[in-house]
This record gives sequence, C-alpha cells and structure tokens, in this order.
Amino acid sequence: AYKIATLASITFKKRIKIENVYREGITKIRAEDMKAANDLGYKIKLIASARLDENNRADVRVHPMLVSKSSTLSHIDYVKNAVSLNGHPVGHITLSGPGAGEFPTASSVVGDILAIAAEIGKTDYLLPMMRCNHHKTAETINILDTENKYYLSLNAKNKLGVIGNIGKICEGNNISVSSIMQRGVSENNTADITVITELCKEKDMRRAIAQFKESEYINNVNSLIRVQI
Repeated sequence: AYKIATLASITFKKRIKIENVYREGITKIRAEDMKAANDLGYKIKLIASARLDENNRADVRVHPMLVSKSSTLSHIDYVKNAVSLNGHPVGHITLSGPGAGEFPTASSVVGDILAIAAEIGKTDYLLPMMRCNHHKTAETINILDTENKYYLSLNAKNKLGVIGNIGKICEGNNISVSSIMQRGVSENNTADITVITELCKEKDMRRAIAQFKESEYINNVNSLIRVQI
C-alpha cells in the first residue's frame, strides 16, 4: 500500500493519502481458488494498482487479482518484483527484477547510503527521490464506485433452478455473466459453481453477494476475487 501510494504520487504529481488506498490481503484465498483460476487460464497475484479515471480521480488499491497466464505479471514469482506502466505514446512497459532477499536488499541500502553521502551539505532533502513538490492532494475514488470483473465461487444445493437463480440475482444487480461452470456434485449433494463476470460496479456486486447469502439455493459464498482487465 505504501509502495503504490508513493509511485502514484510521483506518477500523478498529486499526493495520495495512505488512508485512501483500499487494502485487501490474501488470507481468504483458498487452494480451491488457485486450482480453479489455473483451470480458467489465470494465476492469482497480490496486485497494487493505480490509475486515473476520465474525471482525473485516482483509483489506488491493493488486493488479490486473477491475472491471465499470458501476462508478464503472472510469471513474477518468489523474490521478484515487477512494475507495469501504461503511457502515451510509449504504450505498455514492464520492469522486473529481484525485490527481496539479502543481496537485493543490501544493494538498495548501500545505494541509499551513497546517495545520502553525495548530498550531505548540499540540500535539506538527502535523497533526490524524496524531493516532492506535489502540494495538491489527489481526489480518490471510493472502492464501491469502481468497475471490475469478478471471479465468484459459490457452494450451492444440487437442485433445479440453481443456475437460473444465480443469473436472476446477477441480472437484478446489473451484472453480466461472462462464464459459469459447475464442478460436479459432492457426496453431500452440493456443488461448487464458478462465475466470471463482465465489468460491473463494486457496489452492485456487494449487493448481489448479500442476496446470494440469503438465497435458498446457495449454501455459501466461498470467494470473491477481482479479475485483471
């Protein structure tokens, strides 16, 4: 969250307040979600993202996402970090390299010490990268007003009308379904159903989740993970 707030402040030339960065961790990710994502052609990654909308409002957040296996970010593993940028006219650029571990960390620390030593007595800002003249605070978007694609995992009763009920709830909340898949039937006569949506509002999806939890057809909402566009 602090990394993306810093990067967004530099990129957008406006200050991003850390309390305005939406944060969601990985504790709710299940092994079943990783397998389902893999079968669908995705990997699950913790992504920090920042973008400006058409009204120049900042959408800055950190949360897990389903990332296509064809994306460079899907292959960033272990101690590697990556930053992907979209700009005009340069297009899409991804920079990657070691971001953790004893040697990369030591290299960064020594680099900072050398930079500080070179600036002593010359400026009040010892690290050039810390010189910030961004006096305006960016207007940020509430997560409820963002648009996303979603991966949704539901555990449902094995009975007629389940798929129709899921579709009806989605339709009633302005959610278009891209794909829906049922993975067999368990011994307790329930089924896990995976749904991938088209772009929809976060607030609409949360309203749909509340209705799924009240539905007579649905036993449990297993997971809700956003899908990278």
